[in-house]
Amino acid sequence: MDFKAKLKVAIGIGLIGGALLLSYEVFYWFTHVYESNASVQTDFTNISAQVDGKIDSVLVQEGGAVKKGQRLITLVQDDIKLNIESLKTDLALEIANQSSLTTEKAAFEAELTSKLATQREKIRALQHEHQAIRERLALARKNLRRVTVLFNKKLTPETTLNAEQDKILVLRGAKSLFSGKIAVAKKERGQLTAARKRLDVLDAKITISGVKQDQIKDLIKKEELALSYRHITSPIDGVVGTIRKFKGEYLEDGVNILMLHDPKSYWIEANIDESQIRHVSVGQEVLINLDAYPFRDFYGAVRHIGSITTAKMGGGGGGGAGSRKLGGSVERVPVRISLENPPPNLTPGMRADVNVRIYKNIRLWSRGPEAD
Repeated sequence: MDFKAKLKVAIGIGLIGGALLLSYEVFYWFTHVYESNASVQTDFTNISAQVDGKIDSVLVQEGGAVKKGQRLITLVQDDIKLNIESLKTDLALEIANQSSLTTEKAAFEAELTSKLATQREKIRALQHEHQAIRERLALARKNLRRVTVLFNKKLTPETTLNAEQDKILVLRGAKSLFSGKIAVAKKERGQLTAARKRLDVLDAKITISGVKQDQIKDLIKKEELALSYRHITSPIDGVVGTIRKFKGEYLEDGVNILMLHDPKSYWIEANIDESQIRHVSVGQEVLINLDAYPFRDFYGAVRHIGSITTAKMGGGGGGGAGSRKLGGSVERVPVRISLENPPPNLTPGMRADVNVRIYKNIRLWSRGPEAD
């Protein structure tokens, strides 16, 4: 076969191959959505302080794995610790003061109870003495009347009459004396009873001391809460991304210190051309090619279709309002795609290509003998 014939055969084969490739591309165009403007994404957790303060130590490194609850950063806390110790001293003093008041109350109450019992016994004894004198006085008056009758009849001497009269005078004096003693004793008992009000005063002081203790305890809890804010812990199991603040730097609350992400939660975000977005729906199967793993295929599915374009989001996405197609603007819509069995050492921001299969009854690739 001469050269011209070989050339004709080669050209024919090339034309046939081109036609087949063109047919495949046309077929591919109508059955699949391809997008190279995709990247690996994950949820980032920005860690910040709840209070102002200076960083005392950063306990993690970039790229290090952390567990939920693990301490990441410690702020300077000496002032709070001193406040807590001072408050604990105040609490101990107030507890001692309350104990002293309680002891004083118990001692005073016991002493007062004893004095009141003694005073009641004293009053009863005086009343018995008083009653005896009254009875003796009544008897002496009877004797005086009898002696007076006898004296008038000249049956008894005047000295006997005088003696009976003197006895009545003595008994009257004794009666008055004991009446006075009883009155004084009752007044003293009243004073002792009034002294019980001191117990109410002591009770009030004990109650006030308890309130002060509660206030100090609340202040201690407040300081301990402030202390806990100076121990910044991880809210998730994750990996440390970027550390923005370091030891010695002063922080204001809300300022980002470092960033975490969950290495088990990755997805692909593809910005799909608006002319193709009508073909995409949730649940469609997706073939994923990662630039970091060029010889491996990964699979996923469409999980979410954005409701706003990347240009309106301010991202641009590599193909926002600045891109032109047939003289008009080309917008892109973000689409989230799950990533099955992500490979090790995957990092947010890695580039990827995605092929979205439009129709379920047409397969672009083979994943084994399983059916749709």
